[in-house]
Amino acid sequence: MMDIHPGLMIWTIISFVILLIILKKFAWTPILAALDEREKGIKDNIEAARKAREEAEQSLIVYRQKIAEAQAEAQALVTKARTDAERVRDELIEKSKADAQAQIERARKQIELESDAAIKAIRTEISSLAIVAAEKIISRSLTPEDHKRLAVEGLTKASN
Repeated sequence: MMDIHPGLMIWTIISFVILLIILKKFAWTPILAALDEREKGIKDNIEAARKAREEAEQSLIVYRQKIAEAQAEAQALVTKARTDAERVRDELIEKSKADAQAQIERARKQIELESDAAIKAIRTEISSLAIVAAEKIISRSLTPEDHKRLAVEGLTKASN
């Protein structure tokens, strides 16, 4: 079984070399070209993915900056609104205090005016009563001049 046949060996080697030449010309070159093209496509895809990742990272950085700016702006608006509300509240409190003080002052003036009017009315009434009492005591009727004189005298004495 293990006999070596030189003629068969030579024809096998020649067949093998011819097969290699045919394969190289018609199969390996297109296969290698396809593999090179595929390798180039993969490299291009890897490069495109790297660029896309870099762009995504840049977009993420910009997005985060915009979010931070929006948060800062929102915080500033909240702070301003709070400050404005406190200012308005303080103004309303001051206005309310001023209005209350004005009402108190008007009430004091009204009380003072009514008090003066009541005192005048009481003095007039006291004068009239004094005149009536004096008429009864004197038992005579007084003239209008007597009434005025007695009223004036009574008021001056009551004022002192």
